[in-house]
Amino acid sequence: MRWLTRCAMVAVALTPLLLTAVPATASAEMYLGLRNVDCSGVTVGGSGLPASTALSVALLDGDGAHGRELERQSVTTSAGGAFMWRAEVSLSGLRLVRAVVTRPGLATPIAWTEHVVPSVCPLAYTGSGRILPLVGFSLSSVVLGFLLLTAFSYKGRHLHFR
Repeated sequence: MRWLTRCAMVAVALTPLLLTAVPATASAEMYLGLRNVDCSGVTVGGSGLPASTALSVALLDGDGAHGRELERQSVTTSAGGAFMWRAEVSLSGLRLVRAVVTRPGLATPIAWTEHVVPSVCPLAYTGSGRILPLVGFSLSSVVLGFLLLTAFSYKGRHLHFR
């Protein structure tokens, strides 16, 4: 009987220690992904991160060795450890986009992900409108045609044969 009592007392004493040893995490698996990748921007979403934590999310050009920073935003995770952020940046000329999540002030990333842009975005057209050159070309063509017509038209000169 003493043996059974001792086992029960040890079990009762160790139960609180075992319950506190199991960490309470929001999720066992961390996810970071890029969605809605188009020429006008990218949506960055994450889950399984620490709950209600301030994070820094950077969107980088993934073509270089370290990548050029396109945009950076501070976000706070929800109570479930998730966040969602839409970056409105032009992806013209890019083939690869990288998102990096870090804690503010630290350089070591918590998570990062890369995504290949599905199709090459066209470069932005920054020149003048296309109507003015077309109108100028058409008017100059009409004037040139009129000049050629008047220069080489039949003037009514006749050759007289003897």
